Amino acid sequence: MKTRIHIAPNYFYNPTHPITISIIGMGGTGSLMLPRLARIDYALRQLGHPGIHVHSFDDDTVESYNVGRQLFTPCDVGAVKSVRAVTKVNHAFSLQWKGENKKVNCQNDQILSNIIITCVDNAEFRIKLAERLKYETYHNDYRTPYYWLDFGNGKKIGQFILGTVIQDPKEQLINTDLQVIDKLKNIVELFPNLQEFDTEQIQGAGCSYRDKLNEQSLFINDVLTANAGDMIFELLKNKRLQIHGKFINLETGRANPIPV
Repeated sequence: MKTRIHIAPNYFYNPTHPITISIIGMGGTGSLMLPRLARIDYALRQLGHPGIHVHSFDDDTVESYNVGRQLFTPCDVGAVKSVRAVTKVNHAFSLQWKGENKKVNCQNDQILSNIIITCVDNAEFRIKLAERLKYETYHNDYRTPYYWLDFGNGKKIGQFILGTVIQDPKEQLINTDLQVIDKLKNIVELFPNLQEFDTEQIQGAGCSYRDKLNEQSLFINDVLTANAGDMIFELLKNKRLQIHGKFINLETGRANPIPV
């Protein structure tokens, strides 16, 4: 049986400018994914790659129960999450990434980038975004959406799934044991019943620090972003993937990959 792999679009080979990434949501997952992307950018640049450029969106402000669980400290309380998180990373890595105090509308062209990352806690937004991305075509280079990476989690479980938006079909490799897979299903295609998970019981409703820790493990977001960061680095560095996501359960200690 041939090994299934996904190969990055032609545009990802020898890019002439940084690969663009949009992050929607700067909460528990988005704020922790941001510094991992900065590390990926730094590593890629050491290899002669132009790196990545990130544009983040969130109109929420930092609350006391966000401290420690997200990329925020007590002195950040009251600040706009997207602006403060990006500012921290920019100062640490001498970057010029952008954070916007903005509630995102799926129809807003500002979210278009080579990789769109969603770190949101409702199914409706994902469904609307999936519908919008169905009809995307090539723009100029930096606004062409090739991938959509979505994160989701409960108390001790979570998943990340990378789906293709605009595909760049490849011919089958000749005389090899590899089978090239162009289409990667996104979160909505894998879970058509996504709205059933959009409940207070699953998403949580408490506001105190104690409530939040009871609703969600302190480290589930860290584990998800570490694994997703490794996948993105593999895609950008080696231009190929054998998995396009994982289901992770901290209670059992299991991580189940999603093969391409």
